Amino acid sequence: MSQSAAPPPTRPLDSAAIEVNDDRVGSSSRQRSSESEETTSQPVEVADDMSRKRVFAIWLSIIFGVMCTFLDEGIISTAIPRITDEFQSLSDIGWYGSSYLLTLCAFQLVFGRLYSEFNVNFIYLVSLATFHIGSLTCALSRSSAMFIAGRAIAGCGGSGLSSGTIALFAGALPPKGLPMYIGALGIVYGIAAVFGPVVGGLITNSYLSWRWCFYINLPLAAPPAIATLFFVRVRTPPTKHETKPAWTKALLGIDYLGMVLLVPSITSLILALEFGGAHYGWGDNRTIGCFAAAGVLLVLFAIEQWWMGEKALVPPRIIRMRAVLFASIFTFGLESAFLILVYYIPLWFQAVQGVSAEQSGVRYLPLCIAFIAAIFSSGWIVTKSGYVQPFMLAGTVLVSVGSGLMSTLQASSGPNRWIPFQVIAGLGIGASTEQPCVAVQSFLEEADAPIGVAVVLFCRNLGPSVFVSVANSVFARTLATEIGRLLPGVDPKLITGSGATAVRDLVAPADLDTVIYVYNKAVTRTFVVAAALAAASVFGLAGMGTRRIQVDSNAAPYQDADNPSMAETKNQI
Repeated sequence: MSQSAAPPPTRPLDSAAIEVNDDRVGSSSRQRSSESEETTSQPVEVADDMSRKRVFAIWLSIIFGVMCTFLDEGIISTAIPRITDEFQSLSDIGWYGSSYLLTLCAFQLVFGRLYSEFNVNFIYLVSLATFHIGSLTCALSRSSAMFIAGRAIAGCGGSGLSSGTIALFAGALPPKGLPMYIGALGIVYGIAAVFGPVVGGLITNSYLSWRWCFYINLPLAAPPAIATLFFVRVRTPPTKHETKPAWTKALLGIDYLGMVLLVPSITSLILALEFGGAHYGWGDNRTIGCFAAAGVLLVLFAIEQWWMGEKALVPPRIIRMRAVLFASIFTFGLESAFLILVYYIPLWFQAVQGVSAEQSGVRYLPLCIAFIAAIFSSGWIVTKSGYVQPFMLAGTVLVSVGSGLMSTLQASSGPNRWIPFQVIAGLGIGASTEQPCVAVQSFLEEADAPIGVAVVLFCRNLGPSVFVSVANSVFARTLATEIGRLLPGVDPKLITGSGATAVRDLVAPADLDTVIYVYNKAVTRTFVVAAALAAASVFGLAGMGTRRIQVDSNAAPYQDADNPSMAETKNQI
């Protein structure tokens, strides 16, 4: 859920990697003569040593760089109820997640292009600075609107960090064992997911207040900045051009019109979902207008992308690649379900069961621990077997079942129910979340892999940015409708306009059980949405076929096992 960015299995770009490739040639020579074996053994050791140093430096950068974004997602999940208390903004709860995901999604393709045209280190540092400016804005916010703006800025920077992770991996890590590298990065995410809610709960309940959930991001900028400035030297990912254009020419070649059409189209869509579900109703002119604007802009964006061809944010031929299309469909549904669980499980613990933010983080651990175990084991098995499809199927089944079981929870439900339900969902998410990126990176040519992965990451972020708002709409409408039906004497706006943890102080003791019942019904309905989305991800899995990914750097180029004649076009539709 995570926003970990998965690196493409491209050929290493640095001098150390070139020596490793030379080692492969030496390996062939050693098979021919023992003399060749003696003359090539020493350079191999040097190359391996240099590669390890390069990998360590890049890992230092990646771990601390993306750890900021990983921690941000986990910490805010337990801090949101207190934030709604301070700003009296329960109706904005969906925007606290969607504003971050909106810009994270909208700028994903933009950064994919920037990293392919400009210096990777420079763009990465700009992204790092942008993310921390957003975090500082959140920490200093004096209103819900300012907090949402800070989340949006942080999302923009997080998008660059995700794409930067791809570029940094591509510049140093050899293809062999790549699923394990990705799995290890996923473990970092899992650790952050485990400790994030707990840390968020500890900070929120201390004298520091929830604002320190964002202040603590600032020191974490130093290690990746130092590593990127002084240790990491990665060439820009290769493009189809033999030489890179000058800065001015590259800037002029960016698809600005595509950016202008894409960002407001997604914004209009999110606004329409918020207006219809939580504010004005689906028949309101403002809701209809936003839907219409989103539709028109998306159509114009599609036309513009077709017209721009190879210069587009998303070249049409990339979308036509079967692996990219169906991997994107899969991750769209699964990640949407995951983020709904991430945001609403802690809310259920705090608002329905009345526990503290710290305790909600502790009770959220079963999902996180199961996630870590599954992502590590699946990465290891994929490295050995080369098959991602069984784990994608496991994700579809387990997340839909786990989310469905979560929807049956009641206010009185004990650990014997919410622990195994979370474990089931966590195992499914961990087993499948990285597999779409692994598949796309293996199936595409080196020059196309960064763009293909950017498309998958775009859908990974687009899905949650849309469906967290959908879940919030379901939550808000259910809350308002049921309060009006069961407690006619209570103004629904009193409940929806208050903080999640403050509701127990706003109603008479005689009405409290009814309000808790309504809250439980509203939250568990969001789990139904998650179950449906996870089940729908099977349509993406159905198009992946039975192809085996490249797990060996010496493997032959990708061949479509289902249709060998399509190998040259890389499985285009």
